Amino acid sequence: MKKRFTQSKNEWSDTREDQYKSDSLSIAFDLGFELIERDTKVYKLEHDSETLICEPDKPKSLWYETWLKLRKLQE
Repeated sequence: MKKRFTQSKNEWSDTREDQYKSDSLSIAFDLGFELIERDTKVYKLEHDSETLICEPDKPKSLWYETWLKLRKLQE
């Protein structure tokens, strides 16, 4: 099995996903609800009810896909 020569792309991807998570939580706060991550899905928690926001195609892009959906809600 070949080893990767550089970890920079992997680290960049992780950093980028962390930024999408931060941005998603910020948008949710501005809109007045919380986000809950459970079982590779993100739910909106508002007034003691949960609504599915995102079930991503690829679990690694969970927060990116969540951010895309929240951005549409914000408009």
